[in-house]
Order: sequence, then structure tokens, then C-alpha cells
Amino acid sequence: MKTFIALLAFVTNICQANVERFSITSKIIDETTTVRVSLPDTYTHSSSFSYPLLIVLDGATQFPHVAASTQFLSTYAILPEMVVVGVSTHKRLQYFTPTEHEEFVGRSGQASAFKAYLHKELLPSLKSKYRIAPYYVVSGHSMGGLFTSYLALQNESEFNAHIAISPSLWWDEKTLMDTYLSTEQLTQPKRWFLSMANEPGEMNDSYVAMLDALKKKPVKNLYWFSQRFAEETHDSTPLIGNAQALKSLFHNWNAVPEVDVMSLQQLQVFYQHISGEYGYNFPLSAHQYNVYGLKAAYEGKTAWGVEILEQGVKHFAQSEILWDSLATAYNLDSKPVKALSASKQALQLAKTNDSIYLHEITSQNNQLMSKVESLNGVESL
Repeated sequence: MKTFIALLAFVTNICQANVERFSITSKIIDETTTVRVSLPDTYTHSSSFSYPLLIVLDGATQFPHVAASTQFLSTYAILPEMVVVGVSTHKRLQYFTPTEHEEFVGRSGQASAFKAYLHKELLPSLKSKYRIAPYYVVSGHSMGGLFTSYLALQNESEFNAHIAISPSLWWDEKTLMDTYLSTEQLTQPKRWFLSMANEPGEMNDSYVAMLDALKKKPVKNLYWFSQRFAEETHDSTPLIGNAQALKSLFHNWNAVPEVDVMSLQQLQVFYQHISGEYGYNFPLSAHQYNVYGLKAAYEGKTAWGVEILEQGVKHFAQSEILWDSLATAYNLDSKPVKALSASKQALQLAKTNDSIYLHEITSQNNQLMSKVESLNGVESL
């Protein structure tokens, strides 16, 4: 267990994001939307690997902390690495509500239009610019949570997982409850997280009513999760709520959350097994190779660690992180010459990419050079 501290210390540093921004002039919602995109820190480590997508509604305020949480949690293989996108609309009441309310005639009930915007304009634009895997998550708060809940019950929606933080389920006499009660099954697996802060009145009452319905009447292919944040307010709950939502939606994602380890073959079987629940077979990402490979090596299964990390550099050949970790695994496996070779590759990539890990990689490279030189000196005596 003590040796695992080294893994924690190394991985903790790996949490950087590349943020880009562009605009979409929508013909569907008659708005120009600003889109912010956070790419995983491993995005340039491969030219072919595709990432799941997480769209954050009310992106002007919610995008930064959700992107940071996603980066941090995926670094430890608690959830998949994702491209995180923030998008906003200044007509929230109009586009986040599924029905037109008599008190807001002409200003509500156009959730279907915003759904069309996401599917026909935003998603195609993102897929043309970035390597996006066909697994989509959407997060919303308050009215945005009402909209993501609406999507969770839409068979024709392409979204796979939905986060609803303090959703406004009270809307139009709990109209979404009627939608749920009339739904017998979904055509593909969908995941739905709902939460509520310390909120009184109709917000809480509608949330409790929906949970009761979910417990009494199951819907085939719907996996739902809920959590109460009693010490949070309506405004503060998105910060903790989104992080907990992601952990809940991917509650079984980490193959070895404790000190146990797996071989590469066991990891592949594990993720194949859970793919049915998610409706998608996720390939191992750079951080998964890194976490599982280093963990195995540090916990005494050095051959397993080497095999995992060797597979990792095959898929992410430009990753100075994986090459450096492979050097560590080779060294723990008493193969210093191979370790030095891998370390040299890591150092070259780190210099080329102006890596923030250059100091750590250089330090290991120097240690390995000294070790190999010392061994060569002993052999020459």
C-alpha cells in the first residue's frame, strides 16, 4: 500500500485542460450561441481515439467547474475522459420547458426546439471539429434540469446519460410526471441522475413525487440515481451536485477502486461486461492505461503493469505520461535497460510538447541513466 502513494503523487499532477471557444448561429432557435469546449489533457496523445461528450447547459456559469470535476475524476479512472462543452441560451424559460404554460404563452414550451438544436446543429458541429464518441451526457440545473429530465424520457433523443440538479419538476402541474407514468420502456439504455438541495415547497414536493413514481413503476432500460444535498441551497448545489452526479452515473466505472489489481485481459472482460448497462463499449483511455498499469506495477504485479502500459503506448504513442509510467513499470520489473529506453521516449515527447511534466520525466531519466551506467560498470569489472 505504501508504494501506491507514489502513484497518487504522480497522477495528482495530471489534470490540465485545453479550452476552445466558437459560436453557432442557429436557425432552429434563432440565436447565436457561444460554445466553450474543454478537451481532455490526453487529446493530443492520439490522432484516432474518440471521447464521450458531456454538454453542460447554462455554460456561462456552470461550464468551468463541471469541466474541472470531469478532468479530475477521469484522471483517476473514476469516470471516462470526456470532451466537455458549455452552451447557454438567454431564453431559458422558452427552451427548457416541455409544455406551454398558460401564464407564459409565447414564452414557454419549446423544449423540442432546443432538443432539435442540440441534435441537428450543436452535435454535428462538435463531431465535425472534434473526435467525439457516440456516447453523450447532458447536465442541467433548475429549469435546465427540467430539460435534461425531459430528454431522459425521449426515445428519439441521442443522449445516453442525464444530470438534473434541483430540476424544476413542478412545471405545469408536474407535467413530466405524466410523461414518465405513460412510458413503459426506452429503446436504449439511459441513465438519469436527480438531486435536490435544501429547498422547500413545490421544488421539493415535485422531486419527492417523482422519486416515488420511479420506485413504484420501473421503466425498462432506465437506470436512475438520486441524492439529497441537505446542506446546499438552490444556487450552491450545482458545484457538488455535478461531481456527485458523474460519480453516480459511472458508479461502477473504476475496475479496481481499492488496492486490488487486474491484468489487461481481466480489464477488457470487465468493461465488456458493463457495456450492456451503458449501451456502449468504451475502449480504454490513456488515463485508464496509466492508472491501472501503474497500480499493478506498484502493487507487485509488475508483469501485468508492463503489459497494460505497453498496450497503452501502442494506442497513445504521443503520451509522455504513458511512456514515463512504462519506464517506471520496467524499472520495478527489474528491466532497467528497457526502462531507460522508454524514459528517453518520454523525455523526447516532453521536450517536443513543452510538457508540464518535463521536470519529473527528466528526473526519472537521470536516475535510470545512472542506474544503467552503474550496472554496466559492474559488468565491466
